[in-house]
Amino acid sequence: MNPKYQQEFINAPAEALLNSKTVAAFINRSVSWLNCKVVSGGGIPYTKIGNRRLYLKQDVLDWLATNSQKVNSTSEYERIKNDE
Repeated sequence: MNPKYQQEFINAPAEALLNSKTVAAFINRSVSWLNCKVVSGGGIPYTKIGNRRLYLKQDVLDWLATNSQKVNSTSEYERIKNDE
């Protein structure tokens, strides 16, 4: 992923609207993944302005908090995954 876009995300205020490239770089996913989630659901909430899809930085951070888990080792991850 492009460090330029990751830094852009980090430096942006919480109320900033960010493009797909910036968000994808920060969450370590591709723009294609974001596009797929727009169609299939389960992705990050976004704002549509004209034909542009923009993501509020705080929405991205909230989505990450909800859709990630802290683990201390890969064995712990496997245990959590199997409990679901």
